[in-house]
Amino acid sequence: MFTLSKLLQFPIFAQAKVVAGEKGLDNSIEWSHIIDVPDVVEMVGEGRQLILTTGQGLPQAPQAQSQFIADLAAAGLSGIIISVGGKFLQEIPQPFISAADKLGFPVITIPRDLRFVDITRLIHEKIISRQYALLKESDHIHQTLTQIVLEGGGLQDLANALSDLVERSVTIEDPDLNLLAHATHGEIDRARLESIESGGTPKVIRRFVKEQGILDKVKNSLKPMPVPAFPEHGMTKRIVAPILVERQLYGYLWFIAGQSPLDEADTMAIERAAIVAALTMLKDTAVRQTEARLQADVISQLLSGNPHTPALEDKANRLGLNLKQPQRVLLLRPPVATLPSLRLADKLKPVLQKVTSEFIIQIRGQNMILILSDAVDAKALGQSLLNALPGLKIGVGNTAPTLINLSQSYQEAKEALEIGLLLNDISDIHCFEDLGLLHWLYQLPPEAKPGNRYAARIQVLAAEEKAARAELLRTLEVFLDYGANAAETARAMKIHRNTLTYRLKQIENYTQLSLNDPKTRLNLQVAVKALRLEGRKTKAEGGRLKDEGGRDKINK
Repeated sequence: MFTLSKLLQFPIFAQAKVVAGEKGLDNSIEWSHIIDVPDVVEMVGEGRQLILTTGQGLPQAPQAQSQFIADLAAAGLSGIIISVGGKFLQEIPQPFISAADKLGFPVITIPRDLRFVDITRLIHEKIISRQYALLKESDHIHQTLTQIVLEGGGLQDLANALSDLVERSVTIEDPDLNLLAHATHGEIDRARLESIESGGTPKVIRRFVKEQGILDKVKNSLKPMPVPAFPEHGMTKRIVAPILVERQLYGYLWFIAGQSPLDEADTMAIERAAIVAALTMLKDTAVRQTEARLQADVISQLLSGNPHTPALEDKANRLGLNLKQPQRVLLLRPPVATLPSLRLADKLKPVLQKVTSEFIIQIRGQNMILILSDAVDAKALGQSLLNALPGLKIGVGNTAPTLINLSQSYQEAKEALEIGLLLNDISDIHCFEDLGLLHWLYQLPPEAKPGNRYAARIQVLAAEEKAARAELLRTLEVFLDYGANAAETARAMKIHRNTLTYRLKQIENYTQLSLNDPKTRLNLQVAVKALRLEGRKTKAEGGRLKDEGGRDKINK
């Protein structure tokens, strides 16, 4: 950008003086005009243009002089250079100076022997030279970014190219500030390093950006804008630009600002890169949606348990699925108030890609279904997924010898997840192979339940005066889960040992059973779990219901 301050650095202006409006010296210059009439704005119009005058046509009245400067500033002109010491003007009138200082409109004086033609020649040569250089740079930017599109490059290719063009470190992030691609140019700060390592902007930085209203501002501005530093959390100044298609936000370009401001070529590169990023994201979204539909069709047929057909095998082969490879199913239930979506699946993909390159993740009802090789440690992977998305619940099925047997693994993962949710298990990972007796209870037909003495005694606590006895039922369950260890039970329930003793006596009175008998405790524990699992047969609006202990059940 060619500014007044850069112009005044040339030797020809050695005797020039800035007499007013010094704050506007960073105004850019797009052209210059020599004018000696009062109606300057009418003659040159608006925009970043520099006016040169001998002062012959300047207003004489003080009020008119102030208004003259105000009109020039309002038109967005760059400034005015006035020749002094000749027959028209010996010094700049005070109204000019006062108005110019107030408005930050530069007023510059030059000696009478400095020819205007030398000044305009210098200005126009520099402007034309700069425009030519910018044109060449524009062509280079266009060719670089177009080549990425033509060669089918992705966001990482774009990040690499853009970082080289603007000579700054860059990240490309989705609307939720999850990292999609990054490229480093020079040193990076601690916040950027954490973003790269964690796959997204750190929570404290997200909070800062939200509180500052930065993302709303950049979405409305449509142009790159500065972001202040957040030094206490290792973030230096940033520049952020939106990636938009028809006002729909697809993500952001983030740059470490560095010491120098953006010039026209930098801004041009960023704006064009945002367009390329939007096209790439649209293409990727379309491809992913098509692949997801095809995958969903194949997976749906595999999960149905119907015998496979040559057509199914052909579809699977085209998607790169090996029907003869051992696989297992993990069923992922998002945290409460979070709906399963492709974007949520994308958030988990970096975690999966660190473990295996071969996996399928699909949306199925209120869950995400994850299919992967049996060689992957499902529990270890599940813990990594939980770290990336706290509140996630996971059901793990046994290994299916081939993809054709996938329906069995799916049903097992589904059962393990539902049992874990129905029992309000404190664990977030529920494996079918660990269910044991709970699997039998879950599959127990209704006709097998009548006549069970212990189930009937549990109903005494569950069926009458529910509000009063709910705590007793919960106390009994915790007591039995902790192996009749009174100290551990009291600690888990955060109650005094005497309170626990009192409740246990009440339970014995209501059930007419002794909790000292190991066989009785075993049967009661089974009866309590059976009661919890009955919730799967109860329909409740909204998909959730309460059991007799006051805890959530998940409606099937």
